Parts: sequence; C-alpha cells; structure tokens
Amino acid sequence: MPESVTWTQMEPGSFEADRRIVRLDAMRIGWYGSNLGFKLEASLRPGTSVIGMLASHSTCARWFGASVDEGHVAATGGAIRLSTAGPSEFLSVTIDARGLARDFPNSPDARTLIENVGDACLERNDLFAKRLRDYLRWLSRDSTRSSGFLRLVRARETAERALIPLLADALGGHNVTTATRTPSLSRRVAAVRVCETYMREHLDKTVTLLDLSETSGLRLRSLINAFQAVTGFSPMAYFKRERLNGVRQTLQRPHQARIRVIDVATAWGFWHMGHFTADYREMFGESPSETLRTS
Repeated sequence: MPESVTWTQMEPGSFEADRRIVRLDAMRIGWYGSNLGFKLEASLRPGTSVIGMLASHSTCARWFGASVDEGHVAATGGAIRLSTAGPSEFLSVTIDARGLARDFPNSPDARTLIENVGDACLERNDLFAKRLRDYLRWLSRDSTRSSGFLRLVRARETAERALIPLLADALGGHNVTTATRTPSLSRRVAAVRVCETYMREHLDKTVTLLDLSETSGLRLRSLINAFQAVTGFSPMAYFKRERLNGVRQTLQRPHQARIRVIDVATAWGFWHMGHFTADYREMFGESPSETLRTS
C-alpha cells in the first residue's frame, strides 16, 4: 500500500521478479524474489507500515545503507530504501493501522504495534527473526494449500495468537537489540543522498567526480568509499545505472506522440549514442529501440 514506488535494476541481465501475496484483513503478507540486484525506494501512505526481513541466507541487502542478514528485522512507517546484490528473497507484512484497530480492538499487542510504527528502524536478534520468518513463510506459502475459507480462518487464528505479538515485540523493543547505523555510516548515507539529488537536478549536464566531491563536502577517496559502503558501486557506476534505468522507464511508458531514442538518451545525459547503446544492451539484454517497440 505505498503511495509511490521506484524500482531500479542495478545489475546487467534480464530482470525477473516474482511475488506471492496473502491478504489477511488489515495485513498483507508477501514473499518477493528477484534474480538480479535492484534498488527499491518507496513512500508509504499515512497509517501504513511495513515490517520485513530476508527469506534466504544467500540474499545480500542494505536497508538505508546498513547491511542486513537473516538475523535482522526492518520496519518503517514512512519511507523504504532497500538495495540488493544478486538473487534475493524477502518476506514482509504490510499493515493498515486503522484496519488493525478495527479487526483486533481488544488486543494489547495490536495497540503496541500501531503505536510503535514510525521512522525506519532495524532490529537484530537471530532467534526472534527465525520465529517471525517461520510464521511469514507459512502464511505466504503453506496456507495457500488449504481451501479459501479454511485458509483464512487458520491464518487469522495464527495472526492473533502468534504473528501480532511477534510484530509488536519487534517494534516495542522487547527481547531485541537495536542495530543502529554508526555515525560514520550515517554521514556516508547523507553524502550519497546529497549526490543523488545533485545528479537528478543536472541530468542534462556532464557530472564529474569533482562535482560530486564539492557537492558532498567529501574528498574524492572518501566519496568513493562512501558510495561503496552504501550502494556497493563507485559513484559514476551507480549513476550510470540510475540513468540507464531512467531511459528504460521513459521508453516503456505509453506515448501519445512518436518519440526518438536519441531524444530520451540525451535528456538523461547520454551524448555518445554508440557507447550508450552498448551500455544499454549490456544492462538490459536488448537495444533501446527494441524496448521502445515493445512498449
């Protein structure tokens, strides 16, 4: 139930994603998987929150720049910023606060859950995370094997007996240790965000490492280290992927009038069409003109 979502493919190849969703009154339990690394940015509707975790030990991910593993539980009532490398699997619960209060009016755990959803946070406890993951896996996969009515009855009973208390513990700070970002990581995340804003405001210009260094206030080596720590890429490699995705998303939109690949490419800062076409094909497995024809 986000207000806005932006997906950015961060690794070359043909991107494939899959999902399973179980709607349970005021909660939506989901499993998500992809074959390539991506970046996800979203903003949630007021009164909506998301609690999520990795579903596979092989998934490499960052939550607002902080590395996460199977022992982490992430939560937010506002923005989402997630990035991955390689194949990934996730489990999540999307919660509508008003609906939860209506469906479980006498549950103290439901009230705790509603009251403690706020800014993005990250909790760490391996045993706790395993218990929560087991319930989410059952709700997103095994429960679908039952008939519709029986599945919903069993899922609701499980939610009230076990899932809601577990989620309330996650946000209420019980039996978990908060994994906060270090001051160094926070500074690096802030520097990356400043550079992202600068790049988006100067898409029609050639942006250099020196420009980004001056904008962020970091020396060149510190800037490169910041991007590696937060995104896994160098600044220029990161922004090339951002721009290639921008071209692709523009070409995939329905168009009232005829557009040209060269016009879209230059609008996103690509001036050498031969290099651009080669980079685009390497990233997405097809030429920009092929993307435009199939849109």
